[in-house]
Amino acid sequence: MVFRMPALKVSQLTLTPACCNYTVPVDNLLRDTVTTRLITLVCFALLLAAPQAMSREPVRMAVLAFDAPDKVRQRWQPTVDYLNAHLDEHKLVLLALRPHQVDRLVQHQSFDFFIGNAVKSLQLKQGYGSSQLLSLKPLGGRDPAFAVGSAIVTRQGHQVDNLQSLRSQRLVSVSQQAFGGFIAFWRELDQQGLHPLSDFPFLKFVGFPQSKLLHQVASGNADAAIVPTCLLERMESSGQLPKGKLSVALPLDIAGPCVSSTRLYPYSSLSKMGHTSNRLARQVARLLLDLEPGSPAANVGRYEGWTVPVDDSHVYALLKEIRLWPFNADWRELWPEVTPYLLGLMALLMLGYIHHLRVRAMVTRRTAQLQQEMADHRQTQEELEQQQRGFYKAQRVLLTGEMASGIAHELNQPLASIRYLTQGCQYRLESESLDKGALNQGLDRIADQTDRAREIIRKLREFCARSSHQEPVELSALVTETLALMAPDCRHNRCQIELKQPVSAGVITGDPTLLQQVLVNLMRNGMEAMLSLPEAQRRLEIALTHSGDELCLSVRDRGPGLSDAKLARLFLPFESDKPDGLGLGMTICKRIVEEHNGRIEAQRQQPGLALICHFPLRSTP
Repeated sequence: MVFRMPALKVSQLTLTPACCNYTVPVDNLLRDTVTTRLITLVCFALLLAAPQAMSREPVRMAVLAFDAPDKVRQRWQPTVDYLNAHLDEHKLVLLALRPHQVDRLVQHQSFDFFIGNAVKSLQLKQGYGSSQLLSLKPLGGRDPAFAVGSAIVTRQGHQVDNLQSLRSQRLVSVSQQAFGGFIAFWRELDQQGLHPLSDFPFLKFVGFPQSKLLHQVASGNADAAIVPTCLLERMESSGQLPKGKLSVALPLDIAGPCVSSTRLYPYSSLSKMGHTSNRLARQVARLLLDLEPGSPAANVGRYEGWTVPVDDSHVYALLKEIRLWPFNADWRELWPEVTPYLLGLMALLMLGYIHHLRVRAMVTRRTAQLQQEMADHRQTQEELEQQQRGFYKAQRVLLTGEMASGIAHELNQPLASIRYLTQGCQYRLESESLDKGALNQGLDRIADQTDRAREIIRKLREFCARSSHQEPVELSALVTETLALMAPDCRHNRCQIELKQPVSAGVITGDPTLLQQVLVNLMRNGMEAMLSLPEAQRRLEIALTHSGDELCLSVRDRGPGLSDAKLARLFLPFESDKPDGLGLGMTICKRIVEEHNGRIEAQRQQPGLALICHFPLRSTP
């Protein structure tokens, strides 16, 4: 690589060494050739080192700032410069951050090292996996494990007897997150049964810097200030406060150059974040351990040096005792961050509730419509059934009338002839001359008309008689089929069908259509007998059992039953309690059962009535 520089007069150049703050004229140095060559080598070295210095990777070191950020940077910048002077591949950048800024930036891995108090270091360790590298050694030879506490500073002569007397005082502090400025003092109050937020109505958090707390006490704007240990002594030694104007109240007997009102805890520490390189962390830790107590970085930073991490178990005990364990968040600081999410959640819940109300209203409206439609359907169905019953009744009446008219027409003629012939025979018997031949002729004609009437009746019976088709019938299957057929009637009459006993297998010989008609008629009579009962009591029991060589089909209702007189006339024709009944149903059932070589009987139950049909079992060939 060749570097070309513009030609300059030697008397116009000055040399400014990097380690000094003065300039040296070059013409004073160029008195011999050796000096000239030395300057040339230095220039080349600077040019070669410049690209390397510009290419160093930036590393961010965050420092917790409870004072003005400018003052914090002035305090720690020499330490950062010391590290940068010995690091070849990285360049540290200093960040002075408030507690809430640390909480926000650590979520995005915006810094690599952190210098802060023990509480904040533990919070980062708990939430983000940081590792403590070193502990800071305070000035005055104090033990770094016992260097931070709280001091209650009041005006000289202001009487404070105990912690209880502070409840009526105007107290000021910087923040609830301040370790020495608030948290250490909280533990002392907690052991006295006091809570700093609820039992001290005049406590105010006035923010940073901490130095303004003592100025407020000195000016009379506050009665007492909660500040870190040694802050009063440091401000008095620097001339920021006159000595003797303020004093520490409730001091504890603790050896050291500073007065404290609480127990002491570990000093500040250096931590590396979880994403930081271990190699870089070792380099930084080694350099800080090599830092001498009297070095410029230590003097400006107000510390004696660095040491290995101290025991911080009593910090854990402190947080646990004041119920901040495990590192509960300050909701007043987190509130601005969680507010959008809470508002979004509330909006979703509100929309969900509105949707729920809308769906509920739709369901209620639709349910009412369905109920109305079901009521209309039931009413329509009842009207149709009523019309159907009226139609059947009219049909039966017409059919019966036609049959009666036909029978009367066919029988009137032979009956009238018999009447006239009988009158003629009577007249002949009353006459004086009895003609036996004519009388016998009349009686023969009466007998002929009687035979004619009997023949008419016989033909009518043959016409009405229906020949049944006999076949093997599985009575259990017939019962199952009939139950399915009668399901709509059961729903309409709000009646439950119960198989009191398991349906037994059995085969009889008969006409399945006629047998099914018998079962249908018995079931309908049972359901109609229970219409006056509550719906819960309407139960129709059906049983199919063996009894010797017979198969018994039983249908029992829970109705009011029958009296002895009605029970005796149950199977007689034209005997009915129904207002629109003809009284032929049970008669037809009896004749069908008897046609199948069976028998039917009625038994009074408590409650109700049982009708039992006995059928002979089909004999196996």
